[in-house]
Amino acid sequence: MGVDGFEATAVAGELPSAAEAEIRDSWRRSWRSGVRPDLPLERLDAVDVDQRSRLLRAALPVLDQVAAELGETAYFTVLADSAARIVHRGRISSRTADILDDTGVVLGRRFTEDTTGTNAIATPFELRRGVAVRGGEHFARSLRGYSCYGYPIVHPATRRLEGVLDLAGPAGGENPLFGPFLRQAVRQIESALLADSRDSERRLLDAFNRAVARRGERAVLALGGDGVVLANQQALDHFDALDHERLRELAHGPRWDGKSREVVFETAHGMRLRLTLEPVGGHGNVLIRFTPAYRSHPVVPRRQATAGDVLDRELARYRAARLATFIAGEAGTGRTRTAHSLASGTGAEVVTVGGHEPVEGSTWLHRVRSAAASGALVVVEGVELLDDTVVQALGECVAQGIWTAITGPPVDRLGPRHRHLAFRCPGRLELPPLRERRADIPALARAMLAEATNGSARFTPAALACLAELDWPGNLRELDHVVRRVAAKRSTGDIVAGDLPREYRGAPAKARLTPWERSEHDAILAALERNQGNKTRAAEDLGISRGTLYNRIRVLRIRV
Repeated sequence: MGVDGFEATAVAGELPSAAEAEIRDSWRRSWRSGVRPDLPLERLDAVDVDQRSRLLRAALPVLDQVAAELGETAYFTVLADSAARIVHRGRISSRTADILDDTGVVLGRRFTEDTTGTNAIATPFELRRGVAVRGGEHFARSLRGYSCYGYPIVHPATRRLEGVLDLAGPAGGENPLFGPFLRQAVRQIESALLADSRDSERRLLDAFNRAVARRGERAVLALGGDGVVLANQQALDHFDALDHERLRELAHGPRWDGKSREVVFETAHGMRLRLTLEPVGGHGNVLIRFTPAYRSHPVVPRRQATAGDVLDRELARYRAARLATFIAGEAGTGRTRTAHSLASGTGAEVVTVGGHEPVEGSTWLHRVRSAAASGALVVVEGVELLDDTVVQALGECVAQGIWTAITGPPVDRLGPRHRHLAFRCPGRLELPPLRERRADIPALARAMLAEATNGSARFTPAALACLAELDWPGNLRELDHVVRRVAAKRSTGDIVAGDLPREYRGAPAKARLTPWERSEHDAILAALERNQGNKTRAAEDLGISRGTLYNRIRVLRIRV
């Protein structure tokens, strides 16, 4: 069912007619994300709660005070963290705890609109503002016995969403004073968070500045437990937002005992880095240091041969024997350059004749034979454009031992006579397309940039990783064009991924996506561009919740 199915369900009486527009919109988002009112909350996983978290440290004194003031009522609090997972259920009786367990409101369960539908945790989490959800306005039927007020907790310094505080009780017992009461409790939690983080942030900043100033430690990243990220330019060149999220999971995950350690980390661009992680004054603060990839000089006993190495060896053999050579490849793979390099170092002249030139009588072949008689290398370009008669005569030249280099498309794309000519050549080279020699792309791009800028600019590893992931249908010619475009904009210093033309930044992992994922990737990018990068409007445009959009951006590694 689509949106029409949602409207039918709402009209049938699932959604109270008096529900406000924000509740109706929330139901629509929930329906579009695949949630249905009758789905049990027990289908969702519940994870362990960190009882020592910064949020709980700041909130527990406030929640105890709230519980004391609510002592004569049936209302209680439910606290969710920055991932919308329930981390505390207030000071409740064992009977209330049993009821909450039966309805699926358990510790560690994630309450977002795309998992539980409209409620006073998921909807404030989605909208980033306070929301009241009364009885039947809850999307999940199991929650309709409650009336709730939910309000987001935002860190006063970082403006990061730290969690949601929900004031819940039996449906029908609503009180208009509960809204202001809840907001006051949230302000107290936010003030406690700020006081807790100020000293922590100062220690993290001091440690970051010392590490940056220290000789030899050029790439430094600091992750604060409250979401603060500090990085110098060298670190920014290596990491993007996806890496920050994975680094935070690494630094704050359960496997780390909080002591300094070294780890090997692979970035979203495929770079492997050895990182040193060092805790800074508790509170989840971590200082990360590493040697920039372009300053590393690892010792590799045996280098794996690249396509360029194999090509150079074959060229040297054909050059020494002055063999007639057929050079096949897609347009832009360097056929002409390869043909001319056959004569490199021999002192032989290179005479080029093209298949696009008019062939009048024996004039064309006479040029070939005259050039060969002088000891020159004869380069015949675009053999696929020659008619069968000329191809046959050219084959006779090859048989006579005339030193020729003939270029054309891949052999399997040639007609019968042209293919026969290719096989008559004792030397044959098949130039692979650039997408099949990704390992060579960084070196090729660096060489092209050095030529374009006289060595005054360089690509950062992240920029080279972006280039190496692309398909390059125009092969070397297209790569050279892009490098020259970049060099025209920035002729000195470091060239980062953001300096590449927009269409060449894309998603570095797109080359590894399935056709279905590529279509989804392109649809999300198009929606983001239509909505000037606004994710909320892009999600509405696509008919999905914002949480689902964030998840797909992360999974598909979309750079925004």
